[in-house]
Amino acid sequence: MKTDKLAYLWLQEIPEGFFSLIGRNKSDAARYAFKSVELKETSFRIDGVFVPETDDLTYFVEIQFQRDNAFYARLFAQILIYLKQFGGCRWRAVVIYPDRSAEPQSLVGYEELLDTRLVQRVYLNELPSLAQLDADVGIFKLAIEPDPLAMKAAKSLLERAPERLNFIERVLFYKFKNLTRKEILNMLSIREEFEEELKKTRAYQEILEEGRETGIQEGIQEGIQQGEKKGKLATVPLLRELGLSDETIAARLELPIDDVKKV
Repeated sequence: MKTDKLAYLWLQEIPEGFFSLIGRNKSDAARYAFKSVELKETSFRIDGVFVPETDDLTYFVEIQFQRDNAFYARLFAQILIYLKQFGGCRWRAVVIYPDRSAEPQSLVGYEELLDTRLVQRVYLNELPSLAQLDADVGIFKLAIEPDPLAMKAAKSLLERAPERLNFIERVLFYKFKNLTRKEILNMLSIREEFEEELKKTRAYQEILEEGRETGIQEGIQEGIQQGEKKGKLATVPLLRELGLSDETIAARLELPIDDVKKV
């Protein structure tokens, strides 16, 4: 998964994380509509714009993981064209970098703008540790976490925000392109936790007491396998959107190609 696609999904699916990152209340996200805006007078497209539904700032969001020395020229040109095309508004540009090395080398011509409240620059590596960050911000910072620490950090984030499992998986797919979904879930201890919770249920205990433990164990194993397959198949449309072929998806998810093609 390319970083820009991952960033767009984060802004679109977890806007609360963005507002927490820039120092606003997470609840403010509910008062904004997130849009991808095409500027008709040029070939430019602004991928991340938070447009307020009430009288508030419009946020132009750019996430730059690679250095582009023409970046600021393009950013401010896009913003001014947007203001001309859609009318004036109070605005702020938010630029998110992995670190300072990704920022353009020369800031000549833009220093005054960058020093005003019109621009907010965020360097992910300078944020507090993941344990100290709001979970929705930490999930995106996970993308720059060193590989040896990433899986442990992901497990910690999952404990704090289990409802974000799908996005945490996506970040790990981005970081560990050689791992399958099954391997990632195993490393996150998802399967083991599921089995342990199942064993605590009253139904399991009652059948276990009747001396049918062997049958239950086989049933649990079959159920888990079926559940894993269903979960894998549910990710197929998303992986297609990211540009993966059916053959690649089948190999990554360890599924028969015919099952993938049926989705």
